[in-house]
Amino acid sequence: MLDSIKQKLKQINLIEATQYKKAGVLILLLKEDKDAEYKIVFTKRSTKLKTHSGEVSFPGGKWEEVDNSLYETALRESNEEINLNIENVTKLGNLNFLLSRHKIEVNPYVGYLNKFQEFEGNFEIDEIFTVPISFLSDSKNVTYKEFNRKDLKVYIPSWVYNGNRIWGLTAMITADFLNICFNASINTDLDLIRNYDEY
Repeated sequence: MLDSIKQKLKQINLIEATQYKKAGVLILLLKEDKDAEYKIVFTKRSTKLKTHSGEVSFPGGKWEEVDNSLYETALRESNEEINLNIENVTKLGNLNFLLSRHKIEVNPYVGYLNKFQEFEGNFEIDEIFTVPISFLSDSKNVTYKEFNRKDLKVYIPSWVYNGNRIWGLTAMITADFLNICFNASINTDLDLIRNYDEY
């Protein structure tokens, strides 16, 4: 499974970076024991934060000068936010970035947690939870919302899992990962969104 993910991520044609500020986020895969299924780690941001409060997201954040790469950014931020032991993460690859509504270039990296650990959120995080890939890949669990911005009309997927709603940029990144690595056929319109400067 992990080799297959690695190979599929290698085949992505990466697009050129933008002039916008950059962020790195981590799509972290894990298994709770050797017989368990693969899951993805999500966080629910604190309701006390000024931006994205209460939203579900991936661990990660904005690039800082101490970071040698955006993958390093994703790891550093994941360590700060959920106490991730980064020595136990194997990098599998990365996806093309998406621009957030605040014009941040969000670069997703995929990693696998080699040794299961308990997570602990910092002040930015209200909850840390995992969702099985089988749940996310099942079309019965996906709902779509129409999104209009000037002349662009696209459909954005979302999921609700144990009361947590995965939507917006996090949902689009999730769908991109599932489509590329698991042939999930989730409708995303990501190429339209990537080419639309006003998004």
